[in-house]
Amino acid sequence: MNDSINKQLEMIKSMAISKGYHLNIIERDTSKEKGTGSHYVDYALKKIEIVIPVDHEEKDAILLHELIHAEFFLTGFPRINRSSEIKCDESDTDLFSSIEDLSQHVLLYPKMNELKVMHEKENINFLKKRLTNLYPDNSAGFIKNSFTLVDSFYRNSDEFLKYEPDIRKTHPNSYQLYRKLKRVLSTVKSPPTARQAIIRIFEIVEKEFTHCKVKYDFKEKCILTPALLKAHHQLFVSELFEIVKRPKLKNIYLKEIRTGYYVKVFSSTIDFQKEKETIKLERCGKYFGLN
Repeated sequence: MNDSINKQLEMIKSMAISKGYHLNIIERDTSKEKGTGSHYVDYALKKIEIVIPVDHEEKDAILLHELIHAEFFLTGFPRINRSSEIKCDESDTDLFSSIEDLSQHVLLYPKMNELKVMHEKENINFLKKRLTNLYPDNSAGFIKNSFTLVDSFYRNSDEFLKYEPDIRKTHPNSYQLYRKLKRVLSTVKSPPTARQAIIRIFEIVEKEFTHCKVKYDFKEKCILTPALLKAHHQLFVSELFEIVKRPKLKNIYLKEIRTGYYVKVFSSTIDFQKEKETIKLERCGKYFGLN
């Protein structure tokens, strides 16, 4: 493990401890899993779990990739979560994961290049496998294709250019959406701008689903964690959010007033009126653990 990765590892461990989280790194056979490496945040147990392959020539670079994801979480980049009482299938969670990853990969891969540590062979294999097996362009699968194209560009733009001319001809819908998403993601510089980009992508994807005669509503499906500007930390929570009950659901939700997105889920057993009073008296920085 080189110095860059060691420094990143120690930094993330320290950051996690300061936020009350424990960092757990697991090595195992990931050959049958969706990703070669992965990361998971357990909010209840205050644990960040990173999984890397036990035998892989680029294991250190894969570890760095997942550590940067952990850094983004700890520095307030938005997460796209779900409520246990809202029905979500694998396609929903894949959609959430893809959009969240893209909002971070736009900064993650340049940082890996800056540190001169990259899982280059893994990236080339990813492009070869994914870009030669795209979904048909005349179905809703072109939305997934567009995510693949954006991620491929971030992984290795030079290698992507070898596939681009053919994809532009054979998958024009996928390519057009890829260009649109890439423009949106180019605005990501910080947690607040990442959240703005995610919301814009939600709007774009919903519109594309409508064209495919599919109704999809991210506001009803997911929990989009907040990413506040520094100037908002001293505002009372009730100036930006409201505590609400949702039709046919048991849990209590914190809803962003401006956008209408739900940002937090509370158990149905909490004192609803007491929580409404709490957000009138507490500042955002303290409430969301930002201070």
